Amino acid sequence: MRLRERWAAVGVRGREQAIKAARGRVGVPDLTRREVWGSRDPGAVRAILADAEADRAQPWPRTLLSDYARYWRDGVRTAYENPAGEVRRRTSTAVLAAALTADQAYVDEAADGLMVLCEQTTWCWAAHESFATARGEVAGDPDEPYVDLGAAETAEILAWADLVLGPALDERVPGLRRRMRREVRQRVIQPFRTDRRWHWLGLDGHLHNWNPWIHGHVLAVALFLEDDPQVQLEVTDLVVDGLSRYLDALPADGGCDEGYAYWWNGPARLAVALDVLDRVTDGAFAPWFCTPLAELARYPQRVALGDGWYVNVADGSARPDPNQPWHVLHRWGRRHDPEVMAQAAAHRDLPIAPAAGLGRAVLGLTDDDWWNSAKADLPLPKSTWLPDVQLFVVRDEHLALAIKGGHNDENHNHNDVGSFIAAVDSTPVLVDLGQPTYTALSFSDRRYEQWVVQSAWHNVPLINGREQEHGAQYRATDVVVQENSLALELSQAYPDAPRYRRVATLENGAITIADEWEGSVTQHFIIAGRPVSQGPREVVVETLSGGRAHLRWGAGTGRLEERAVDDALLEGVWGPTVHRLVIDCTGTSFRLTVRRGERP
Repeated sequence: MRLRERWAAVGVRGREQAIKAARGRVGVPDLTRREVWGSRDPGAVRAILADAEADRAQPWPRTLLSDYARYWRDGVRTAYENPAGEVRRRTSTAVLAAALTADQAYVDEAADGLMVLCEQTTWCWAAHESFATARGEVAGDPDEPYVDLGAAETAEILAWADLVLGPALDERVPGLRRRMRREVRQRVIQPFRTDRRWHWLGLDGHLHNWNPWIHGHVLAVALFLEDDPQVQLEVTDLVVDGLSRYLDALPADGGCDEGYAYWWNGPARLAVALDVLDRVTDGAFAPWFCTPLAELARYPQRVALGDGWYVNVADGSARPDPNQPWHVLHRWGRRHDPEVMAQAAAHRDLPIAPAAGLGRAVLGLTDDDWWNSAKADLPLPKSTWLPDVQLFVVRDEHLALAIKGGHNDENHNHNDVGSFIAAVDSTPVLVDLGQPTYTALSFSDRRYEQWVVQSAWHNVPLINGREQEHGAQYRATDVVVQENSLALELSQAYPDAPRYRRVATLENGAITIADEWEGSVTQHFIIAGRPVSQGPREVVVETLSGGRAHLRWGAGTGRLEERAVDDALLEGVWGPTVHRLVIDCTGTSFRLTVRRGERP
């Protein structure tokens, strides 16, 4: 049964009763009671309070029009998005501190942040403000609000703050809650109800992480800040319809073409929204066995390499922030999968991060089963094949190989059909560089001017001097998977290319890439770490974790090219430089092996 059908089965009367009882049924008690958080990991609570206290010693960040306008002037997004994000984080932290302590100083701090948010002219990020662009302007118009991620993230903070701090705000700053309701009604609820043009609704069949991310926040706004029961029911029905559309579009194998980093803001956002809906219906909704929710929950363990490294495809970091809301995955796994619970519990000692969302933080702080769970070992499946997204991952004691097929019109696409990752003792050595800092180029028709998204900076060849091109027609074909190998035809990923067959294998302590082709070929391999020696057909690399990787090939002279990493986000993962191994091949075949060497 699909989500929308399960929601319809609750019945109109049941849905009306659920919405009426929503604030109580979400299960967020008075956080100031010692029995609620006194037994929690004291470090998690101390971290929140320490951050809140440090924030109070600093002036509030300012969001300036000149910074907003930089998106149009020079393509820079972060000048505005960073301080705007800091206002949201600081407000969320203050809300939690106030809820945990009932200290009036924290209530005042939270109220200040909530009012700062209410007084912002726009909640939309400049990169998404197409209404202003259409007017030939750079300033958002409060009378024509654009509902994007920024608007949804801001509205979510107001909604959950109202849920956990409502009486304290009424006592300390009467009138603020009325202002909050007015702002979300005008900026989010009304546009969501009356305008179906929003691309993230997926009405055109193109679904991506914006759908559950925004719908989940709109749900919280409807349940906690809207006072009209009929509007609440209308909005909630629309939210469920949108979430059902997203779930229906996800691959049955549980894969995520946007990669692990966006999994937390796609399927994991969906899980939070479903959790809230299940709570307010007192379990009558029961969505957890809708396909492919069980498979989606297993994705993080399938792409984990260990030691904080992940298989990254598309715009994802190979070493993302570990402070994710793992309690979300733990609750998800309780429905059907102890291994999913173990994947989450392997991160049990990480703090609750308000920056990952106020609602998720509140749910985590009040989750008794999460706080009582024991830290577990990270489960790493020996091999994984996701046929719909064509991602293959295989591991042995020291090595891991990941290779993807797919096509070059995936969400957050890089031109990377047939590219692979080779890791030694969890650390990637032949790598996918991942997401650079977003700018005006990132999602424009100039996207592929960015070097890190081009196939020339992935572990795929040039064929007859040509790179891969963008478009769904550029894809892998004739894909064959076995227990420890993946074979695929790459010729259709290139314009007018002859036959090109790649087989990637992990066996007997070695990763092997074996290619056969027609035409002329130059191999490219992207290396992270420090090359410490080089021969005509061998490179030894000191990995980023201090290990050794031996790269050897059978024919063709290789040369190393060094490139400065000119992006702060990428440098934080890979360091100041990366190398590209370039091999001009002769003949019609090539073989590369990667083995683990002994640490010096």
